Amino acid sequence: MLDDAAHIAPEHHLVRYSGRGTFSPGIIARAEGSSVFTEDGRELLDFTSGQMSAILGHAHPAIVATVREQVGRLDHLYSGMLSRPVLDLARRLTGTLPEPLQKVMFLTTGAEANEAALRMAKLVTGRHEVVSFARSWHGMTQAAANATYSAGRAGYGPAAPGNFALPVPDRFRPGIVDADGNLDWRRQLDLGFELIDAQSVGSLAACLIEPVLSSGGVIELPLGYLAALRDKCHERGMLLILDEAQTGLCRTGDWYAFEHDGVVPDILTLSKTLGAGLPSRPC
Repeated sequence: MLDDAAHIAPEHHLVRYSGRGTFSPGIIARAEGSSVFTEDGRELLDFTSGQMSAILGHAHPAIVATVREQVGRLDHLYSGMLSRPVLDLARRLTGTLPEPLQKVMFLTTGAEANEAALRMAKLVTGRHEVVSFARSWHGMTQAAANATYSAGRAGYGPAAPGNFALPVPDRFRPGIVDADGNLDWRRQLDLGFELIDAQSVGSLAACLIEPVLSSGGVIELPLGYLAALRDKCHERGMLLILDEAQTGLCRTGDWYAFEHDGVVPDILTLSKTLGAGLPSRPC
């Protein structure tokens, strides 16, 4: 006889964090490699890559062995204490980065990394205003959600003051074109900051962007744009924060997408890809 719980829809007890749509049909029992397996025995290719983070596949033997060994030895510490794996990871991670990106903060979620980055920028600059792309995705927590424009804004009331949207330099659907009909991203960037300057109360702290927009349409920035954006930020005393949750760790051909334009951000955030979906996520 089947458990009565099997007949209860997941939505009866669960809420999707995005507030949109329903859960996928079927219950996932396990995952291996590039597949997930349902309770009723179906094998499905995981085109989500485990929320874009399982770049080594599910249940990779080396990761499974490491997790089992470490959990049996040490699985949690007070935040003021350190373990050898944390120190080793920080050293190896900063070894992939140029100067002056030589310090790491390990957190729990990608959104939390963006929260910490924005708090750092506000603390260092003594300001509070944040600029991000009009089709950005940075997370669903407070400051990250306020800097997100691709979803999650309608119905929640006023966002935090001091958040501004910058037009997306989309080469395939350009908003501003030159005489040949191609995207004029320099003019678009100039006009975008003219509007931001007009709205600012003189407290611009940071610009938080993805070097390749994710939920905004998988849009790669034109060559030269990131360097020009960095200059706009530094002219105003702002910090440039790059959210490489979906582009970092060799997924665009280099260790990090910012390397394509020869630009080093003031702060870099990564995400769950670093641990194949497991904490921590660095800032």
